[in-house]
Amino acid sequence: MHLLIRSIELLSNQKSLRVGMDTINNLWVLMHFKELKIKSKKICYQVNAGIRQRKNTIHPKRWLKKPFESTSELLGYLCGKQYDIHHLDIEFTNGWRIKEHPHHEFLFYTTSVEDRNTLLNKLVFVSGFDPIDIPSLKQNISYYFKAGGALYILDNSLPFPDEFWSKKEIGAWKESYRERERLEYLKDNPEEAQEHLGELFENDTTFRSPNVIDDKPPF
Repeated sequence: MHLLIRSIELLSNQKSLRVGMDTINNLWVLMHFKELKIKSKKICYQVNAGIRQRKNTIHPKRWLKKPFESTSELLGYLCGKQYDIHHLDIEFTNGWRIKEHPHHEFLFYTTSVEDRNTLLNKLVFVSGFDPIDIPSLKQNISYYFKAGGALYILDNSLPFPDEFWSKKEIGAWKESYRERERLEYLKDNPEEAQEHLGELFENDTTFRSPNVIDDKPPF
């Protein structure tokens, strides 16, 4: 069963949103931004004539240079073209921004928590799902939709860094992640955990040092 939205994730700046979906077939979602004026854009496309294209023909990837004032004008142009979109990044005059990670997700950047929540509710509504309790969602955790609209997370999900994390936060996350992976590995491989314990004991010189234990008479 095809779902318009597969997953959602709140980013740590509290104004942005990651939405997992098939961006190739659902570029029309950007029509919900048709009122916004385009400030700048970076769009990489490649001609794809489908079954009419010769098997050995590979068209070059190009940057779309034609100017557009609005998203509706842009989508109207793309609708009449046989293009594969490989990169899309649009900035709007109101401070919003949309980026695509081909071909599996959109990143939506707004200017406030309220705008982010309004946008999320709109996307959930057009997907046919009931409203969700946004304040209950944790940042940087991917929530996936079931067919009935319920949300779930993967087992043992950890927050995943986004572009707004500092280097210090990312460094601490990496350390925590490595330690968690190590403990999970030893948990799944108890024989190796026992070997490591043995090595640690054998390498410990505490009980060999004469400064610690005096083995001379009367002992």
